[in-house]
Amino acid sequence: MSRPKRRKHLTVDDSFWMWLESPETPMQVAALAIFAAQDEPATAVVERIVTAFRCHRDVDPRFRSLLGYRRFPRRTRLEAAEHIDTDRHLHHHALSGPGGEHKLAQLISRLHSDRLDPRRPMWEVHVIDGLDDNRFAIYLKAHHALINGVDAVRLFGRSLATDADAPITAPVWATVRRSPTKATAGRRRPSRVDILTAIARATKTLWRAGYTDSPLVGPFAAPRSPLNVDEIGPNRQIATAAIELGRIKRLAKRSDTTVNDIVLTACATALRRYMIEIADLPDRPLVLGCPVSIAPEGSATASSIGIMFVDSATDEPDAGVRLSRISASTRAAKQHQSALPHAALVGYAIVAMAPHTLRQLVPGAVAHVPPTFNLIVSNVPGPDRPLYLAGARMVEMYPLSLLFKGEVLNITAVSYDGRLHFGFIASRTALPDVARLTRYLGDAFDELEDRYATVLPDLARRPAG
Repeated sequence: MSRPKRRKHLTVDDSFWMWLESPETPMQVAALAIFAAQDEPATAVVERIVTAFRCHRDVDPRFRSLLGYRRFPRRTRLEAAEHIDTDRHLHHHALSGPGGEHKLAQLISRLHSDRLDPRRPMWEVHVIDGLDDNRFAIYLKAHHALINGVDAVRLFGRSLATDADAPITAPVWATVRRSPTKATAGRRRPSRVDILTAIARATKTLWRAGYTDSPLVGPFAAPRSPLNVDEIGPNRQIATAAIELGRIKRLAKRSDTTVNDIVLTACATALRRYMIEIADLPDRPLVLGCPVSIAPEGSATASSIGIMFVDSATDEPDAGVRLSRISASTRAAKQHQSALPHAALVGYAIVAMAPHTLRQLVPGAVAHVPPTFNLIVSNVPGPDRPLYLAGARMVEMYPLSLLFKGEVLNITAVSYDGRLHFGFIASRTALPDVARLTRYLGDAFDELEDRYATVLPDLARRPAG
């Protein structure tokens, strides 16, 4: 006799991602890793990896989870699948040669457009052979209700080896999760009244920011733009770029800002040029939605995220002034959220995102409710040392996120082994030439370097370190 299925429910903030699921907006995130085989053909390495992966029948509880869709505001049911057929989740592809970056981008664009099947646990792993230069790729896709972008990067990193001579490691779906820490044990949790009061005060401050010259970005500050159209379509297009992390750190030091400020400024600079050349640049600056992790350390639901709204200064022609405005905006947003007790962060994130949620859940609201932000730009910390699989070194790692209704572009970056890797996800119909943005991004970093080499030549001559 089989055991009855144990049922529970996702939290409200995790259920949010199931509520937003639609044919136009599959709520799935992914990681694309590219490996370089060392002493044998990549095809042989791929065959060994696929064979070893197919033999792994142990499945981490997260990857056994069935998500039972329920309409807002009912929380998503979570069930443990009794049997996992890994052959339905593990796929092997061979690009027709020569398989360069363009063919890989075409395949990943198609895979990232396809919705996950809710009749089984919502994740897939694709092993891709046939890249040039003796390389292969692995693409991991999972529903955001199960794994957020930060968690996906961490899990993927933990599934790889730090030694090139190590045997083939267990696949990501068999990776044992770390036990919750005791870091928050013993801390006094604020009362419900204290939490609600803190949320109310923070919401009032955010609302008032829209009527003052505060660098804190308030609600409805985002203009309507070509990046925010009513219909985005189901098909996606991806593009990637990589920048040396040392360049970004030196820029942050020269400008007395942060790495994240430099990344946001480069993205804003690329967007400004792109929209001037092929679209309509709004008179008001675009607003960037920047996700931040708010999950307690060791939490079992590591997909809890908040968001801060950042002035992109795309109305400013000078790159240095643009960086100063973005830096002031991020500082104000961080100070605003740091004043909240941790227990209030999830509730505050729900309140702050309420207009955006309304746009997503109410039919026709995208056409009538102004955008809360124009696009998501996210920076995810990743592994800081080389990682290996079957002796092959991972040379690139790109995060691939999702699109909301009314938003045609998402930019996510992840750091790995001294480089920052950018994944651009765009609506194929509304923003077909997203690859141009990757070229403009490189030019934006060059522009910032020229700007601060001129302003601070003594620092510019210092050796890289």
